[in-house]
Amino acid sequence: MTVQLAPKAWRWRRSPLLGRLGLYAPRSPGIPSTTRQAEVLCTAISAPPTTVEGLVNGIDLTTGQPVYHDPFTAYENKIVSSPNVVVLGDLGKGKSSLIKTVFVVRQLTFRKRRVVVADRKDQGGEGEFSEICRQLGGKPVRFELGGAGSRLNLLDPVINVSAATNNHVAGQLQLLRAVVQTASGRPVDSWQGAALRAAHLHALRVAEADRRTPVLEDVVRALGEAPPADRFGGLDSPNARETWAEAALTMRFDLERLLGDDLAGLFDGPTSKDVVLSERLTSFDLSQLPADGPAIPLVMTVLNTWLTNLLRRRRGWLTTFVAEEGWHLAEGVGARIFQRNSKLSRGIGLANVVALHHVSDIPVDSPAVSMLTEAGTAYLYAQGREADAQRCVDLYSLPSHLVGDLMTLPQGMCLLKIDAAAPLAMQHLRSRWEVAITDTDNAMNPHR
Repeated sequence: MTVQLAPKAWRWRRSPLLGRLGLYAPRSPGIPSTTRQAEVLCTAISAPPTTVEGLVNGIDLTTGQPVYHDPFTAYENKIVSSPNVVVLGDLGKGKSSLIKTVFVVRQLTFRKRRVVVADRKDQGGEGEFSEICRQLGGKPVRFELGGAGSRLNLLDPVINVSAATNNHVAGQLQLLRAVVQTASGRPVDSWQGAALRAAHLHALRVAEADRRTPVLEDVVRALGEAPPADRFGGLDSPNARETWAEAALTMRFDLERLLGDDLAGLFDGPTSKDVVLSERLTSFDLSQLPADGPAIPLVMTVLNTWLTNLLRRRRGWLTTFVAEEGWHLAEGVGARIFQRNSKLSRGIGLANVVALHHVSDIPVDSPAVSMLTEAGTAYLYAQGREADAQRCVDLYSLPSHLVGDLMTLPQGMCLLKIDAAAPLAMQHLRSRWEVAITDTDNAMNPHR
């Protein structure tokens, strides 16, 4: 009788020499299985931290896998409810490097994408985005006091025209009120509002009769005119006319001082021809404007209004508006205008990217709080102050133990919060070329 022996669990190497060279190991019979069944053999299976659509941002420090994210792609896929982005953190922690790569250079690898930058930081006498702009085929638009730079005309129909109504009067009046409030340092009262509205309409009529675009000087001149005869209805009186004249003349004197000193050369003429929206990259260099005073807040407010209204008429492209050191859009006279325009971003293909630090300094009733919480994406870099770290945790409903983590994050690392998902610990990655163009230490290392 023949006995059938069970198969051996393994077989010897056929060639001891090849075995010593490691070219093959003992052969073992395979176990019939599938990839689904074999998953049990790996006890630490981890899901990718993000989808693979979008742009590479960096590496997830928990899984070691790439992190992909792009606000437009995420909004299209209903991953985020808003394409707007906030980048928070102390100086020198990596915010600029992230913005220059992910939200400027890499955005331009997509078709039908453009980037507009409000460039605030001085690097060698010009904005730090100026060289990037030139390398990518653009030309920086420079603003400078005294008339040596570009100008913005608050009454230019291109800045304020509405695509829905083709009416620019309301938008212009809102910007005029912001300038008057900046000039006087106090809100515009009812008498001033009425006088400003009348002066604005008068300036529009005069310019139309002259067949030209009105300028701010027309409004200043009209503030010295007598009120229309029917302005007070049946309640005309010497007291009313005196109150009106006082309100109008006060605004005129404040505006003349502001345009002659703090805003000289910025708003006192027609819009410069170089203030255009290119098809790829436009950089507005604000680095030579004084850090204190009304110039930067008002220029950024006007630029944001101009861009928002322009995109409502020119659809088909996706635009990223970058504002580093964006306090002037989060606080002050332009905060509510920027917040209003941000709510329109989804309908016009616009993603606002705003970088801030020291968030604990923002009052709880500030319009900036809504801007921070409504952004679909937040990059949280290291916070040196515990109050700032705690405010980040509170704003984005993070676990309380992350306060300590936010205070000890190394340079280049951040917590990435995408809508309501759990935060990711991410290391931002750059190519060699990106490292070269995002280096902002040249002034401190002139011999590098």
